[in-house]
Formats: sequence, C-alpha cells, structure tokens
Amino acid sequence: MTQDIRLNAEKRKALVQHYENHLRSDVSNKFRKAMIEAKQTYDDLVPKVFELAHKVVRSYQPQDDVDTVKAMRAKYGEHGGDIYEDNCFNFTNPTIETSSEGREYTNDNEININFGLDKSHYDFAYAYYYDELKAKNIDADFRYRWSNDKKNPRYYEIENQANEYLGFNRSNQNNHSTTNYKNEWKQKYMIEVIGRSYCGERQFKVDDTTHSVFKTFKIACEKVATTHEQFFQYLDKKLKTFEQGIKSYTKYSQAKELFDKLGIALNESIVNEQSSMALSVFSPSNLADMLTDKDDEFASREEKIAYYKSLMRQSVQ
Repeated sequence: MTQDIRLNAEKRKALVQHYENHLRSDVSNKFRKAMIEAKQTYDDLVPKVFELAHKVVRSYQPQDDVDTVKAMRAKYGEHGGDIYEDNCFNFTNPTIETSSEGREYTNDNEININFGLDKSHYDFAYAYYYDELKAKNIDADFRYRWSNDKKNPRYYEIENQANEYLGFNRSNQNNHSTTNYKNEWKQKYMIEVIGRSYCGERQFKVDDTTHSVFKTFKIACEKVATTHEQFFQYLDKKLKTFEQGIKSYTKYSQAKELFDKLGIALNESIVNEQSSMALSVFSPSNLADMLTDKDDEFASREEKIAYYKSLMRQSVQ
C-alpha cells in the first residue's frame, strides 16, 4: 500500500492550478462556450458587414471621386484635398419621435462601427485574443481581476505586456517578435474616405434594414467582451470556493476523491511535480457539489470523465 501524500501550501497551489486549467479548457462549460461562440459569430459577421459598410460609403463617395482626390493630391500635395484610410464610421437612421413632454424631435439613431483594434477596443481585443494571450503567459483577465485596484503595479505590468503583444504600444519597426495585430486589422478593414481623419465627422444615413445589420454587428462586438467578463466572474467564484475548501485537506487521497467526484483526472504527479476551516461542508462530496454546475447545458459527468481521461492518456504518451 503506497503512502498517502501529505498536502502543503505548494501542493494545494498545484491542485488549484490544475482545477483552474480544467475550468479554462472545459468547452462544455456554458460560459466558456459562450466566449467561443461570441468570437465565432463576430468572425462570421465581420466580412459581410465590412462589405456592406464599404457599399454605403461608396454610395456617398463614389470611387471616381476618391480617385480624383488622390490624383489631385499627387499633383498638388496636401492642397489637392483630404483623403484618409479609416475603419471607423458612423451610420444614422433618423426617426421622428415624441418626448415625454409631447414635443417631436429627430433621433439620429447613430451607430458607431469600428472595424479596427484601437484604444476603444481594449476589452474586445483582450477577449478576442484570450487564448493566445494565455498561451504567452499573459493574464488576459487582468482588467477584471484588478478592476477595483488599478493602482496595483501588477495591473500595469500585465497591461503593458498585453498591449505590447497586440501592437497597441509599439510598431513593427521596433519589435518583430510577433504580428502587430493593431496594424494588421487596420490594413485588413480599411476604406478610403474623402475628408479629414476624424471619425465623428463622418455620418452616413442608411435605411432601416442596413441600420439593423449594423446594430446586430455592434451587439456582436460587445458580446465578445461581455462573455469574457462573465466567464471570469464564473471562474473567480469557483476558484475562491475551491481554494477555501481545500485548506482543510491534509492528504492527497482527499483531493483525489474530490477530483473524481468532479470528473477531473488527477494523479500524484500533479502535486509532486509542482510542488482551520475543517468543516463538514468542505468534505470531498460536499465541496464537489458546490463546484459542480447544475445546468442542462453542461456536459454530463460521464462525458467530462471520458474527455479528461483521454487528455490524461495523451499527456503520458
């Protein structure tokens, strides 16, 4: 009979990390699934919506006019007219409405659409490149983790890492270590417009149907970020419960019983390689119940066990 491993602070930390890795990789989790689906929806919509935006802009600024301004600039420099490559646009669909005082007024119903990555898209960018940032050991959750403590030096350290990686804090001239995503998006989703480089000055009136498409796309953009925040809140709550619970665990066998009940593969190498609230509520059975999601959208316990057993087999091959 093998000796039961005694747990210490480092081994409990390894168990917390193992549980967190499970939560992050469990695509059957409804919050993680929502993140993935939100990103996929955005990816499906963006080429179609960009094409629609291009058609709207060209209906107001025909390509012949754009070419004329470009020719004038080639001949007369900046005196030949203003033209700008941009991915930020405002679309309106004015309606006559009545105020609570009974007065009629015009509601522009303006929607701002930005196809690029810039300072107004930080939350979107961290969510969209969530997996990639995590793979680079950059905490993509930092804005939510320290939302009430932004003076924490760690917050700014990780913010700089994320912004450097995505291209917000650099140019390709200074750093060739990764793709400059900010510049990549700007080049990919760019429309030449006549006028100055101020997004707020450009408004294009559209019909009801077109406005509805832009509104749907705007919601899809916002959902990429909101599903990330919801996943973090779910993750944070689960991890705090888990950490509090295993404080009372002194032996590996207790942790093994808990992970078995959760349907998560665990072996001794997890705690060996990474190496006074003992209340009944934190017994392996009860703690497992607290950590198990009671939702029909989640995979069954048997499916989870099969999935993680397959991962474990792959890891030892």
